[in-house]
Amino acid sequence: MATKSKIQEKREYLKALSNSLKILKTEGAIKTVNGGLKAQYARQEHTELKTLQQWNAAGKRTGKGESALLLRAKPKKINIHNPSDRTGTAEEENAADCLPVCFVFSNLQLQEA
Repeated sequence: MATKSKIQEKREYLKALSNSLKILKTEGAIKTVNGGLKAQYARQEHTELKTLQQWNAAGKRTGKGESALLLRAKPKKINIHNPSDRTGTAEEENAADCLPVCFVFSNLQLQEA
């Protein structure tokens, strides 16, 4: 049995979080799954979410050992005819097309200056 990579584990975790929010989206209670995820994070006082690069560009640093929060990312199209676009097995690439993950950090995860 093959072990799962970290990204596969994160993708499955995000999928589980997203499944309950899909129902709320269908019912019109939320506009997007990411909107629902952000609302859940906001209830935990994670009010400002940015990627690591965005925080670094703003002159902020995340605390050592902080784990990223997960959002759904915009799907990336892979050109199967271009070998440089192929980064893994066909199964991994199909999974990447299905649910790309965006790693973000919140205002609560920043180091004190």
